[in-house]
Amino acid sequence: MKDIHSHILYSIDDGSESIKESINIIKNAINNGYTDIILTPHYRKRQGFVANNKTKKELFNKLQEEINNNNLNINIYLGNEITVDDDLYYYLETDQITSLNGSRYLLLELSFTGRLNYLDDLFNDLMEDGYIPIIPHPERYMDYNEKDYIKWSNKGVLFQGNIESLFGGYGKKTQEKLEKLLKLHLISFMGSDIHKDYHNAYNRDIKTKLMEILNDKNMVLELTDKNIESVIKNKEIKPYEIIQDKKKLKIFNR
Repeated sequence: MKDIHSHILYSIDDGSESIKESINIIKNAINNGYTDIILTPHYRKRQGFVANNKTKKELFNKLQEEINNNNLNINIYLGNEITVDDDLYYYLETDQITSLNGSRYLLLELSFTGRLNYLDDLFNDLMEDGYIPIIPHPERYMDYNEKDYIKWSNKGVLFQGNIESLFGGYGKKTQEKLEKLLKLHLISFMGSDIHKDYHNAYNRDIKTKLMEILNDKNMVLELTDKNIESVIKNKEIKPYEIIQDKKKLKIFNR
């Protein structure tokens, strides 16, 4: 399996606090069948998570060296989880933020405290410039619903669900919302969003859980491996054809 979303680049955001903790998380991932992890530290200006690409690369190289010293069989890649604000293009132009493994794919976190009225234009501009937005944990944004996500999916925006959401880690409403998004084929990736060595995402039997929801082995493999590999290799990923069942398209309560 592969992970598209993690906070194990140490001492840089609210994730892993030390290289030792990062190595502990990585060992647990390996023990649970993971082969590749994209490191996506927050770039979130309002909380002071603003390490530039030079700093991130220095920490990444130190972590890679420690992985080699411990003979750990894992591939790591550098990215960001970027909280969307008005200065996104400035961050890109000044080498503050990075796409996922230098690919066309940007992991773009939305606000949890209200709707942003410029997202349609932003997504259009990014895609015109060759980027593909990936929205992490859409199930957690209570100010957006599946009609928003369908509209953006039709533009080419992709979505990543959190593993812990499917196991009740963010509450029942969030769990139900992600299950509905999966059944509508709006989710293209599952990710751990892991922050600490005591978190459980890598210990979850995510494939069995997804099979219970989707009953589609190929889609489960794409959500946990193949689509993430395509991001790493900068290959094209198209959104799934959305299930147009009106009974399933009821609005989620905000």
